[in-house]
Amino acid sequence: MQGTGKVLLFLCWVVFLLPFCSGEEEPPADEHLDLTGTNGGVVENLPEVSTAERYAEVAEGPLNLRAGPTTESAIITQLPTRTRVEILSEGHEETIGEDTDRWYEVRTTDGGLGYVFGAFLELDVPAPGDGTPVPPPTLELPGPSAAIPEDLDPVELLGISEDLEAEGRRVEAADYLAAALVETPEYVKGYFHLSELYFELERFDDAAIALENYTQHEPESFWGHNNLGLAYIRSQNYPRAVAVLERAVQLDPEGRTGEGKRNALRLAYRNLIAAYEANRDSQGAERARRRMDAL
Repeated sequence: MQGTGKVLLFLCWVVFLLPFCSGEEEPPADEHLDLTGTNGGVVENLPEVSTAERYAEVAEGPLNLRAGPTTESAIITQLPTRTRVEILSEGHEETIGEDTDRWYEVRTTDGGLGYVFGAFLELDVPAPGDGTPVPPPTLELPGPSAAIPEDLDPVELLGISEDLEAEGRRVEAADYLAAALVETPEYVKGYFHLSELYFELERFDDAAIALENYTQHEPESFWGHNNLGLAYIRSQNYPRAVAVLERAVQLDPEGRTGEGKRNALRLAYRNLIAAYEANRDSQGAERARRRMDAL
């Protein structure tokens, strides 16, 4: 710690910040991933596609997608494990080897149509982006990389974190900030700043945990949800990224109006499109792109 005066100043800042943190603009992580490979993210003259009532995932692949509901029908393609498909209709029951199940007419995420044998499907999985997938099994912040003195109070921990960050020692700065938040979880904005440190360190799983904590306290935060979705894209948890980014585009960006608000929403939509594409849901990406174009 560099001086008692700095500790007192930092304490006053925390005390006055807490009652107003929900109304302040959060600094955006002003970036997005473009995984679509499309021409500027714009798709024209897209056909309207009806939504299926049931979805399934390939439980054991590669699974043959056939032109008809028989093993003699031509193979259109092979679907890898965890490929998501829409169930369009149920066919007849058949025994193949030791497995007895139905044939299903399905549509793949890229619009392909065909038939698969149900023994290798997991039925009734959630629709892409429908509802909110379960968050991480724990919201507990990661432990420090090195021991932290036990006799430090939260204000001292926060002050040391600030000093370490100023020195460019981000790993230790994150450790001390996380330790302070364990003691003072009501310091909500600290979770957001902790996520920024984790982004800089490319610790995307930890950034997601910090932002899950933040959005638990600030469920209407646009930037919290946008950055959480980006963290999940980076950590390759694409279904969760889709869910939180779908929430982000429904929220008002803090501190933005007019064209600034539209630009912030377009940023979130680009992240959402990237999440859908990474989740192998091109139809969801197309629908999100249409919504973005309509802003």
